[in-house]
Amino acid sequence: MKKVLASAFIFTFIFSTAQISEFQRADSRYERKKTALYNKYPKPNDLRTKKEWLLTEDKITAYKTALDKASLEDQKMISADPPVKTKVSKDAEYDKGKAAFQKLLYEAVDLDFLNFSSETYKATISFVVDSKGNALNPNVKGNNEDVNAFIEAAFYRIKDKGKWKPAEDKGKPVSSNVSVPLTMSFKK
Repeated sequence: MKKVLASAFIFTFIFSTAQISEFQRADSRYERKKTALYNKYPKPNDLRTKKEWLLTEDKITAYKTALDKASLEDQKMISADPPVKTKVSKDAEYDKGKAAFQKLLYEAVDLDFLNFSSETYKATISFVVDSKGNALNPNVKGNNEDVNAFIEAAFYRIKDKGKWKPAEDKGKPVSSNVSVPLTMSFKK
Protein backbone atom coordinates (compact mmCIF):
# COMPACT_ATOMS: atom_id res chain seq x y z
CA MET A 1 0.00 0.00 0.00
CA LYS A 2 2.85 2.40 0.84
CA LYS A 3 4.46 1.73 -2.55
CA VAL A 4 1.16 2.46 -4.28
CA LEU A 5 0.76 5.73 -2.40
CA ALA A 6 4.38 6.73 -3.07
CA SER A 7 3.98 5.97 -6.78
CA ALA A 8 0.72 7.87 -6.86
CA PHE A 9 2.38 10.86 -5.16
CA ILE A 10 5.23 10.93 -7.69
CA PHE A 11 2.80 10.56 -10.58
CA THR A 12 0.60 13.35 -9.19
CA PHE A 13 3.61 15.67 -8.84
CA ILE A 14 4.62 15.05 -12.45
CA PHE A 15 1.02 15.31 -13.63
CA SER A 16 0.28 18.53 -11.72
CA THR A 17 3.39 20.09 -13.27
CA ALA A 18 2.06 19.01 -16.66
CA GLN A 19 -1.31 20.55 -15.83
CA ILE A 20 0.28 23.90 -15.01
CA SER A 21 1.99 23.82 -18.39
CA GLU A 22 -1.39 23.07 -20.02
CA PHE A 23 -2.72 26.30 -18.52
CA GLN A 24 0.42 28.16 -19.57
CA ARG A 25 0.07 26.84 -23.14
CA ALA A 26 -3.55 28.02 -23.24
CA ASP A 27 -2.48 31.45 -21.93
CA SER A 28 0.37 31.70 -24.43
CA ARG A 29 -1.81 30.62 -27.36
CA TYR A 30 -4.47 33.17 -26.35
CA GLU A 31 -1.95 36.02 -26.01
CA ARG A 32 -0.25 35.16 -29.32
CA LYS A 33 -3.57 35.06 -31.20
CA LYS A 34 -4.81 38.21 -29.46
CA THR A 35 -1.64 40.09 -30.45
CA ALA A 36 -2.06 38.98 -34.07
CA LEU A 37 -5.70 40.04 -33.95
CA TYR A 38 -4.82 43.48 -32.56
CA ASN A 39 -2.12 43.88 -35.22
CA LYS A 40 -4.66 43.06 -37.93
CA TYR A 41 -7.38 45.27 -36.39
CA PRO A 42 -5.59 48.02 -34.41
CA LYS A 43 -8.81 49.93 -33.73
CA PRO A 44 -11.74 48.37 -31.90
CA ASN A 45 -14.57 47.26 -34.17
CA ASP A 46 -17.34 44.67 -34.19
CA LEU A 47 -15.30 42.08 -36.09
CA ARG A 48 -12.34 42.37 -33.69
CA THR A 49 -14.68 42.11 -30.70
CA LYS A 50 -16.34 39.00 -32.15
CA LYS A 51 -12.99 37.34 -32.92
CA GLU A 52 -11.64 38.25 -29.49
CA TRP A 53 -14.64 36.58 -27.87
CA LEU A 54 -13.99 33.44 -29.93
CA LEU A 55 -10.38 33.46 -28.66
CA THR A 56 -11.72 33.80 -25.12
CA GLU A 57 -14.02 30.83 -25.63
CA ASP A 58 -11.06 28.78 -26.93
CA LYS A 59 -9.05 29.65 -23.82
CA ILE A 60 -11.94 28.70 -21.53
CA THR A 61 -12.32 25.37 -23.37
CA ALA A 62 -8.58 24.66 -23.08
CA TYR A 63 -8.69 25.35 -19.33
CA LYS A 64 -11.74 23.13 -18.82
CA THR A 65 -10.08 20.30 -20.78
CA ALA A 66 -6.95 20.56 -18.60
CA LEU A 67 -9.12 20.60 -15.47
CA ASP A 68 -10.99 17.48 -16.61
CA LYS A 69 -7.68 15.63 -17.07
CA ALA A 70 -6.42 16.79 -13.68
CA SER A 71 -9.66 15.73 -12.00
CA LEU A 72 -9.40 12.21 -13.42
CA GLU A 73 -5.87 11.84 -12.09
CA ASP A 74 -6.85 13.30 -8.72
CA GLN A 75 -9.75 10.82 -8.51
CA LYS A 76 -7.25 7.96 -8.84
CA MET A 77 -5.27 9.33 -5.88
CA ILE A 78 -8.46 9.81 -3.86
CA SER A 79 -9.64 6.26 -4.54
CA ALA A 80 -6.32 4.99 -3.09
CA ASP A 81 -6.77 7.16 0.03
CA PRO A 82 -10.48 8.10 0.35
CA PRO A 83 -11.61 10.85 2.74
CA VAL A 84 -13.04 9.70 6.05
CA LYS A 85 -16.79 10.04 6.40
CA THR A 86 -16.78 10.62 10.14
CA LYS A 87 -15.89 13.76 12.07
CA VAL A 88 -12.13 14.10 12.51
CA SER A 89 -10.45 15.13 15.75
CA LYS A 90 -8.34 17.75 13.93
CA ASP A 91 -9.17 19.41 10.59
CA ALA A 92 -6.68 19.72 7.74
CA GLU A 93 -4.72 22.99 7.88
CA TYR A 94 -2.73 25.01 5.39
CA ASP A 95 0.77 25.46 6.82
CA LYS A 96 0.67 29.25 6.36
CA GLY A 97 -2.94 29.61 7.52
CA LYS A 98 -6.29 29.77 5.77
CA ALA A 99 -5.98 33.50 5.00
CA ALA A 100 -2.63 32.90 3.27
CA PHE A 101 -4.18 30.12 1.17
CA GLN A 102 -7.07 32.39 0.17
CA LYS A 103 -4.64 35.23 -0.69
CA LEU A 104 -2.50 32.95 -2.87
CA LEU A 105 -5.61 31.70 -4.63
CA TYR A 106 -6.96 35.22 -5.19
CA GLU A 107 -3.63 36.35 -6.65
CA ALA A 108 -3.46 33.34 -9.00
CA VAL A 109 -6.92 33.91 -10.50
CA ASP A 110 -6.60 35.82 -13.77
CA LEU A 111 -9.91 36.96 -15.19
CA ASP A 112 -8.86 40.18 -16.93
CA PHE A 113 -9.46 38.69 -20.37
CA LEU A 114 -13.07 37.79 -19.47
CA ASN A 115 -14.05 41.40 -18.76
CA PHE A 116 -15.91 39.98 -15.79
CA SER A 117 -18.34 42.66 -14.66
CA SER A 118 -19.00 41.85 -11.02
CA GLU A 119 -17.33 43.82 -8.24
CA THR A 120 -17.25 40.77 -5.98
CA TYR A 121 -17.70 37.09 -6.59
CA LYS A 122 -18.70 34.68 -3.86
CA ALA A 123 -17.95 31.00 -4.17
CA THR A 124 -16.84 27.99 -2.18
CA ILE A 125 -13.91 25.81 -3.14
CA SER A 126 -14.02 22.21 -1.91
CA PHE A 127 -11.22 19.70 -2.27
CA VAL A 128 -9.65 16.67 -0.62
CA VAL A 129 -6.49 16.79 1.48
CA ASP A 130 -5.17 13.25 1.60
CA SER A 131 -3.31 11.66 4.50
CA LYS A 132 0.02 12.80 3.00
CA GLY A 133 -1.09 16.45 2.77
CA ASN A 134 -1.74 16.52 -0.99
CA ALA A 135 -4.55 18.87 -1.99
CA LEU A 136 -6.63 17.20 -4.70
CA ASN A 137 -9.63 17.62 -6.96
CA PRO A 138 -10.86 21.20 -6.47
CA ASN A 139 -14.51 21.93 -7.10
CA VAL A 140 -15.73 25.52 -7.07
CA LYS A 141 -19.38 26.38 -6.54
CA GLY A 142 -20.31 29.88 -7.62
CA ASN A 143 -22.70 31.58 -10.04
CA ASN A 144 -20.45 31.59 -13.13
CA GLU A 145 -19.12 28.33 -14.57
CA ASP A 146 -16.25 30.03 -16.43
CA VAL A 147 -15.09 31.96 -13.37
CA ASN A 148 -15.30 28.73 -11.34
CA ALA A 149 -13.03 27.00 -13.87
CA PHE A 150 -10.39 29.72 -13.59
CA ILE A 151 -10.49 29.52 -9.79
CA GLU A 152 -9.94 25.75 -10.05
CA ALA A 153 -7.02 26.37 -12.42
CA ALA A 154 -5.57 28.84 -9.90
CA PHE A 155 -5.77 26.07 -7.28
CA TYR A 156 -3.48 23.91 -9.43
CA ARG A 157 -1.13 26.86 -9.99
CA ILE A 158 -0.59 27.36 -6.25
CA LYS A 159 -0.45 23.69 -5.22
CA ASP A 160 3.32 23.78 -4.75
CA LYS A 161 3.41 27.14 -2.94
CA GLY A 162 2.52 25.70 0.44
CA LYS A 163 1.72 22.47 2.17
CA TRP A 164 -1.41 21.14 3.76
CA LYS A 165 -1.26 19.31 7.06
CA PRO A 166 -3.68 16.41 6.82
CA ALA A 167 -6.63 16.04 9.14
CA GLU A 168 -6.15 13.73 12.09
CA ASP A 169 -8.39 11.16 13.66
CA LYS A 170 -7.17 9.97 17.06
CA GLY A 171 -3.67 11.25 16.26
CA LYS A 172 -3.45 9.45 12.90
CA PRO A 173 -3.30 11.45 9.61
CA VAL A 174 -6.38 10.82 7.45
CA SER A 175 -7.73 12.01 4.15
CA SER A 176 -10.56 14.56 4.50
CA ASN A 177 -12.76 17.00 2.63
CA VAL A 178 -12.00 20.71 2.96
CA SER A 179 -14.25 23.66 2.05
CA VAL A 180 -13.06 27.25 1.91
CA PRO A 181 -15.42 30.18 1.31
CA LEU A 182 -14.16 32.76 -1.19
CA THR A 183 -15.10 36.37 -1.76
CA MET A 184 -13.10 37.80 -4.64
CA SER A 185 -13.00 41.42 -5.66
CA PHE A 186 -12.39 42.38 -9.26
CA LYS A 187 -11.37 45.72 -10.70
CA LYS A 188 -13.57 47.01 -13.47
